[in-house]
Amino acid sequence: MYTLKAFLARYETLKGALEIFPTATLIQLPQGIGMIPADGFFLRELELYYQGGTKVTHPEYQKFSPSVHPDFERLIVGVEKLALHLSQHRIVVYVEATFTGGYGGHITMIWENGRCAGKPGDNINEVLRHLKVVPQAGLDEFDTLGLGRHRSTREWIPGGKS
Repeated sequence: MYTLKAFLARYETLKGALEIFPTATLIQLPQGIGMIPADGFFLRELELYYQGGTKVTHPEYQKFSPSVHPDFERLIVGVEKLALHLSQHRIVVYVEATFTGGYGGHITMIWENGRCAGKPGDNINEVLRHLKVVPQAGLDEFDTLGLGRHRSTREWIPGGKS
């Protein structure tokens, strides 16, 4: 099984999230791209900060506030508000991907210049091109950034477990 829920943008863009959420994990990827994994603990912080949140004791298993878009599992109000905040004069992407036994899919949302830049997409490589990722020879944008390196969102976080 493969799962990823994360913010992606230029590394410098995502550094702004650390000012608000010092416990967020910002990961340096190739080509100047940064990623903040949206694990349950970070999503809990977003809920508490942006809307008072719900009391969540087991964030990896409990439901959060409803997703603001029906095609996403965890595009909660806090995810949207952070993306709007970080995307002032920049591009910020939120992705969700789940694959099990070769089946699954991904969904993406782009914010640019402080607003949502359209409808959800279903191609991570396409949104990575918006971030100016150039694929290495024989690889697509996803593999160029090494996004398949870990099998779950939580594994990207130091000390994280699947």
